[in-house]
Amino acid sequence: MSRRKTPAVKLKNVPSKDPPLLSQLPLRKWFANKEIWEDYQSFYSKMPILPPRFLSEGLLPEDKYPEFWELLDHQVLRPLLFARERYYPRMMAVAATTLRLHDGIYDSEGNGEFRLWVRLAGFKYTLDLDQFSSILDLRNTGILFKGGSVVPKRLTSFDSETATQWLRVSRITGKKYSISAMKTDHRLLQYMLSYIWLPRRGNHGVLTEEDLIILWAIVQKVTLNWLYLIAQHLVYSTASSLNTGLGHGALWTKIFEDLGVDLSGEEAVLVDDNNAITSHHLNKMGRGPKAAAEENEDVGDEPVFHDKICVKIGGLSI
Repeated sequence: MSRRKTPAVKLKNVPSKDPPLLSQLPLRKWFANKEIWEDYQSFYSKMPILPPRFLSEGLLPEDKYPEFWELLDHQVLRPLLFARERYYPRMMAVAATTLRLHDGIYDSEGNGEFRLWVRLAGFKYTLDLDQFSSILDLRNTGILFKGGSVVPKRLTSFDSETATQWLRVSRITGKKYSISAMKTDHRLLQYMLSYIWLPRRGNHGVLTEEDLIILWAIVQKVTLNWLYLIAQHLVYSTASSLNTGLGHGALWTKIFEDLGVDLSGEEAVLVDDNNAITSHHLNKMGRGPKAAAEENEDVGDEPVFHDKICVKIGGLSI
């Protein structure tokens, strides 16, 4: 009787226990093979870096913008508004080249496991859920957005027509919406969404279909899983077919430091007052304290939809 041979396990190029000191290596050596190096040279090194934004302390007093702060605190997003951290543009582009999101199993409540990882100089840096939660100071709870869809949880009364009326937005074309008539508190939430929480390039005065769903959930006080939303956005923004720009500079710095990535010799960009959201931005939107106070006085009996939302994506009701 012949014995079945066990395949030999190849241990070639297994990284050492400790990550390499990248500052001592030529940039080419940061990439595992020629193909990844060429990806970096041809695309990722040229990706625009979105300057981190943060909210000026005291700019939005709670007595002038009560709904904004109430809805924001329900999602536990206040700390993210004031994050100020230097960032490393080249290291962000290098990490974006090999950034991956590994999913675990999620339950009906949106809880589960995932890991983010990047590979530099043959070493795999892994960021688990607990680390990511600690860095962002967010918990792994709430409705889970995944690949343009939503995990079912109290989602049975949403439709785009109701949402557009409630948020005071109007369809421009396809899945794009104008925000010109949006209430001040809701407009501010949209501003923070597109500049801070899920930063992107493009026209920030236009809502996407995903923006509409997220904002609708926020104003209806349906808790979202922001850990997973942000993790997805980090990976989504690195897709070579999108060129949406690399954001989350302050978050990237915290990730690098938490993982022990060697940043010595890397040029850092300081986040200064030029990156702050100030009264200039409010006035430009026509959403200063005076406008907010007038709107709060004029609020009438608007319909209230608590509890449930149903999302229709690609013909599928969820």
